Amino acid sequence: MENETRRRYDERDNVQGRLELRPDTSAWDAYYAAHPDLIEKDMKNQGLHDIPVGHPADNLAAEALLHMQRSLGSENMVDGPPAPEKIIMTPERATEKIKGWATYLGVDVVRIGPLDPMNVYSHKGRTYGRDEPLGPEVGTPITLDQKHAIVLVNALDTELLKGAPKKQVMYVIHRAYFQLATVAVAVAQYIRNLGYPARAHIMRNYQVIIPPIAIDAGVGELGRNGIVISKEYGEAIKMAVVTTDLPLIHDPKANMGVDNLCKKCTICARNCPAGAINHGGKKVIRGVERYPFNAEACFNTWKTTGTDCGVCMITCPLTREKTMLETINANPLQAGGELPEELAAQIERMRLEGHDPGAQPQYHWIEEQPPVWKDFRYGR
Repeated sequence: MENETRRRYDERDNVQGRLELRPDTSAWDAYYAAHPDLIEKDMKNQGLHDIPVGHPADNLAAEALLHMQRSLGSENMVDGPPAPEKIIMTPERATEKIKGWATYLGVDVVRIGPLDPMNVYSHKGRTYGRDEPLGPEVGTPITLDQKHAIVLVNALDTELLKGAPKKQVMYVIHRAYFQLATVAVAVAQYIRNLGYPARAHIMRNYQVIIPPIAIDAGVGELGRNGIVISKEYGEAIKMAVVTTDLPLIHDPKANMGVDNLCKKCTICARNCPAGAINHGGKKVIRGVERYPFNAEACFNTWKTTGTDCGVCMITCPLTREKTMLETINANPLQAGGELPEELAAQIERMRLEGHDPGAQPQYHWIEEQPPVWKDFRYGR
């Protein structure tokens, strides 16, 4: 709901979490008794086919990555008791070791920031298909009072993303999630070995909302489409988080001028196959000023095309390459102002307005897939 005071977010309100609910169950009855306004559209979503679309051999390749992530996301992997004896280090040295270890294990960027309690989910909302009879049930209140958040960032293959929303986008997305999950679980275990509590938050088991945590840690700034735009890779990133009480040094927040470009650019909104990205101004949503976003429409496109979409990520000027104004000057968008904002938006539209998924060649090892992406218009 809009124009509310800031509050913690219930993971059950996530559209993907709601699709895990099944009619004629107590969890379904309890949720929709509290949210009767959602039941009609969610019933329509329940009727859509599952995400796998295309050749079974390719779908099973993606399922192999999902299977590994489900295993890594079990409670005994992401969390556990710390060692009884603490290894004492200065925050500076601990920060250096954690960043070095995570980078050595294969993460592209590591940033550290505070864990704002408002960015912790209020209730568990998803199981991701894990079979954990001893794990917390959907609807269980979440208590997480750790102080620091280590944000792990991996870049995506932008050449493959140019084919969004074709099937191969699922591979690049879930490869990144799988890689991040292995590192996050290892980093959390390492910190527990040092004698401090630590929990990994990965694609198959979150207790926190990653984008605002990443912004607080200096990874980047929030784009019009609700995705974090990083300093190094634009929107072509995926992230995991490790929360902990190990004393660490926080990174400064980013100052990239993203908001000054986003309010004039709208390239992602123009190319969104679902029309899920708002063309207008910001609104206060749950106490935070941001652009409205239609998550249900976005996810319906995922299910229709059989893959994570990714069109907004690859059409963002800050993903594809440096903006023209950044090439001329370091970054005039940081200061804002009507002239640089409008000029940047017009230049980027001329360069990057059109999106053509068919221009990205099919990988030779992927079977021919149904051209369902042709049912959508881009650049409107």
